[in-house]
Parts: sequence; structure tokens; C-alpha cells
Amino acid sequence: MRLFWFILYNLILYPLFFILTILLIPFNKKIRDGFIGRLKTRKKLADFKNNTSFSEIYWFHVSSHGEFQQIQSIIEEIKRDKNKGVIVSFFSPSGFNNVHNENIDCKIYLPFDFFLSLYRSLKIVQPSKLIFASYDVWPNTVFISQLLNIKTMLISLRIHSNSFKLSLLGRSLYKSTYQSIDQIFTVSTRDLSNLRKIINDKKFVAMGNPRFDVASNKSQGVDIKLSYDKRIQKKLFLFASLWPEDHSILFPTIFDLLKNNESSKIVLVPHELSDSITNYYIDQVEENNLSYKIVDTYMDLRNIEASIIIINTVGILYKLYWQAYIAYVGGGFSKNGIHNIMEPAVAGNPVIFGPNHSNSNFLEASQLLNKSAAFEVSSSEELMHTFNKLLDRDFYLSASDASKNVIDNNLGSTKKLISEILDG
Repeated sequence: MRLFWFILYNLILYPLFFILTILLIPFNKKIRDGFIGRLKTRKKLADFKNNTSFSEIYWFHVSSHGEFQQIQSIIEEIKRDKNKGVIVSFFSPSGFNNVHNENIDCKIYLPFDFFLSLYRSLKIVQPSKLIFASYDVWPNTVFISQLLNIKTMLISLRIHSNSFKLSLLGRSLYKSTYQSIDQIFTVSTRDLSNLRKIINDKKFVAMGNPRFDVASNKSQGVDIKLSYDKRIQKKLFLFASLWPEDHSILFPTIFDLLKNNESSKIVLVPHELSDSITNYYIDQVEENNLSYKIVDTYMDLRNIEASIIIINTVGILYKLYWQAYIAYVGGGFSKNGIHNIMEPAVAGNPVIFGPNHSNSNFLEASQLLNKSAAFEVSSSEELMHTFNKLLDRDFYLSASDASKNVIDNNLGSTKKLISEILDG
């Protein structure tokens, strides 16, 4: 079957994918940017190789920005040794364009998954290892790495119980690729159990999720960290990473939170900054005769007199969670799914989100929900019911402690994976 999938992929599946990509170039900017970016990959690799003298090079591949968080703490540790070089390749422009990290020595798009383009690209840098994060594994990339004696690893693998990978066809297809990877490390024992339904190999083990380490490490630099008592005293209801789909659930219902809490405030943080979104928030506030202030710098939000605070800057959200009483994280009513929920959990926030959490944050959502540290809502009524339950001090403290405990119990994956990458 391995030979069958190899032939089918190279003669039919990937060529069809490539042709479809070309046909969509005029109509889709992301596809166009990715295609053009891949045409520049080999030159960027050659320039990198010619202008550096690293003793070892580690090539990481991620699909997009979310998957980059799986390797962020790992490459930070690797770069403690200045003699080691780090290449990070992306599949999606949303990752390539939005990830700016000082520990990346060379940032590229993954080459087209054709023999010749891959062979030329990998031959230029001859990395010590090629590490895939989560799921974006390309068959010929694995095959050519084997051909060039480059060790391959797949880390932070997740396989949901209803995944296509576990179907009869999926097991056959993915087994043909997974059996060629030198080491595979899953996020959880459940993922490992599902992996073993595809290919049973004792060298594949569960190693945890390095994203927990990233969120925890990031929090070390937060200046303003309020105790639970201070958060209870002046309640900041933080609504973060809001999509338009969240708006119909939130407005005007959430303004009721201010009625019986005179010292409380509502903080609104859109997923993407724009004048139209800011004006929409202002209209909602004014229709309800409330005061507001637009904030574009990091500060102690308790010092603001207005009832509604609209955040109009990026890069400070993870800090604001440490001032928040409860965090609602947006995206759960959109097709994209919820945003990062580990950052509020690190800060001890009970977390509320919509029903779509089947994206890259699935595992964290499941763990927080199971520990009553997070709460899923499907309507405005459920949202307010959850908020009202969390206004009870004991219930709130229990959820906050549970949120922190989920994070603390999942730390340490980075250290274990670094050991395997550098010494394995």
C-alpha cells in the first residue's frame, strides 16, 4: 500500500492540487502570496547558507501562526546556543506574514512538494533535523529527507477520535507517511492511542504540549498582576479577540453586567483593529447611554473612569488578562474557532467561549471544560447565566484555581522535546 499511495500522490493527488492552486491565483490573495513566496524559497535558503556559519541547523515546519506556538519555546531554547541555526518554514501566508521572532534565522515558505524542488532546497542547508509541528506533514518532504539522511520528527501531534485519519482510507494513507518519520511525539496519551490505531510503534510517545510553556513564559514579563481579591473588588469583564459573529451574542446583553456592579467595567478587544469595528462599539455604547474610553497603550485599566474600555492596539492582550475578572474569548461563533485560551488561563481567568472550539485550541478547551475552569455558551442567555454564576465568590475562586492548575499540570513539554531534538 505504501507504493500505491506514493504513486497516486505523485502522479495524481499533488499535481491536481498544484494545478488547482495555479487556477486560483488570480482570485485569492493568500494563495497568490504563498505561491510567489515558494518561488523565492531556494534563493533565500542559498543566501542564508552563504552568509552564516552555524555548526548545526534545525529546520522546523509549521502550517500557520497557531502551530508556530507549538515550537516557539523550543526554538528559544535552541538559540541559547548561538552556534545553532533555526529555519522555520510556513505553509500559510497568515503565518509567514504575522510571525516575527528573533530566534528565527531564516523564515521561508515550504517548497512545493515536488522531488526536484525539495531535493534542491534541502540539499542547500542539509539540516541536522527537520521537525514538523502538529499535522502539516508533506509526503515527499519526508521522503527526500530520508534520501538525504536528514532525521525527521513530528511533534505535538493531535488525532481526534473522529478524525479522518482513523477511517479505513485515512489509516492507510497516513500510515504510508508516518512510518517514514523517525520520531513522533503526541500531545496526549489519547492522541498516542489514536496514533497507534494507524501505526503501532513503541518509539512514538506522548510528550505534552509546549504551548503551555509558551503561555507561562510569556506571562513572566507582565508588570501589573492583580490578586483575586483586587479583581473581585473592581471587576473587569474582558471580551477578547472578538469577531463579528460574536457581536450578535454580546450586544447589548453584556451591558447588563454593569447594572448591579457599580465599580465594574467592560473591556472590548477586537480580533482585528479597524475604524469600522471601533465605530460599531462606540455606537453600541452610546445607544445604551454609557461612557467609554479608547485605549492605545498598556496601563492599569482600573484607573479609567469610563464604564466601557475599547482597546485599540495590539500586543498587550496577554497582559490585560492579569487585570481581568473573567475572560470571554471570541471566535467560537465563527468558522475559524476560538482564539488562544491559554493566556487567560495562565492568568487564572475563568474562560468563556462559543461552541466552535474544534480548531488548534481543541485540547486546551477540553481540559479547561473538564475541570470547570472554562464554560461553553451557545446563546446570549447562556452567556449571562454563566456570568451570573461566576459572580458568586466561591464559584469564581474555584474556577480560577482550576484554570491555573490546568496550566501548571501541563508545563515541562519543552524541556522533554528539546532533549529529544538535540540528543535523540
